[in-house]
Amino acid sequence: MASHRAYQMYAHVTWHTWDRTGCVDSAGVGDIRSALVSASKKSGIRVLRHAELADHVHVLVSFLPDQKVSDFVRLTKSVASVRAARRVPGAIKWARGYYVATYHRKDLRQVADYIARQHERHPDRLPKPNRRT
Repeated sequence: MASHRAYQMYAHVTWHTWDRTGCVDSAGVGDIRSALVSASKKSGIRVLRHAELADHVHVLVSFLPDQKVSDFVRLTKSVASVRAARRVPGAIKWARGYYVATYHRKDLRQVADYIARQHERHPDRLPKPNRRT
């Protein structure tokens, strides 16, 4: 008899920069996005929506019960910091920790729309153009 495994686990994850400094520039956004892809492949957690601002990040993910969201966040933050530091030492420094809230599938559209509107909600926190290296 074949095993059956179904899941519908979704989470909205946010984390911010150290002291909420606006250190994420447009090149840093690229580093964060590539780190999200890397962490997704390594952890198996699927990224559904994301938004990067100068001082914080929002990510909507789907995951299995045996996958650790904490490992995904740790990997994303560390990879993004290392990639940004290759251009400008200490370019992105994250605060400790993160926030996560889980949602039912019926609420995904509302959460995804909230994340998609982050640049409208925080026009003062848009990432600046690339810093000179």
